[in-house]
Amino acid sequence: MLPMTTHPGKIVLVVLLLAASALSVDATDSAHKPHSRQPRGLGFFHKITHLGSLLYQQYNDTTYTLKNVYDLLSNEFTDTFTTTTPDPRTTPTTPDPSTSTTPKYRISRAELGRILNRNYRGLQKLFRLEWNDAWNQTKYNIDEYKRELKNSAFPPRNRTAGPINVDLSVEVKAELKNP
Repeated sequence: MLPMTTHPGKIVLVVLLLAASALSVDATDSAHKPHSRQPRGLGFFHKITHLGSLLYQQYNDTTYTLKNVYDLLSNEFTDTFTTTTPDPRTTPTTPDPSTSTTPKYRISRAELGRILNRNYRGLQKLFRLEWNDAWNQTKYNIDEYKRELKNSAFPPRNRTAGPINVDLSVEVKAELKNP
């Protein structure tokens, strides 16, 4: 272990000098070395082994995280069904809050299930409303598409311009030459 110094600038200077010397040694060595073939990349079996270790680590991380979440959730709920929250006006108060032994309110699993069930039913109802609205709009959109397609293929006559009085006859003057 290095002894403590009172001048951190000296340590930085020494580190910079060591790094510069290492870089200069690498530069001179590479100039004198003959060109050699670069080592190959990872082989097929090495890649498979590496992939297996990554999958194993991912599996361990996932199981550890799920275990922590399960433990956290199991510690936050009570097994008894409570329908009312404790009234803060009726609970006895102590002069010093640090000595209070009032347990914190915890929701029961049954009450959580009831709340989640109600939210799920609300989401189902919202989905059905949105689905029916989208289905009805699809019918109107298809009718609009067909009308626009028909108008693009066979455009309606322009009735706002009034009658067109244009003479489309062409007069041709041709003279025949005799030989």
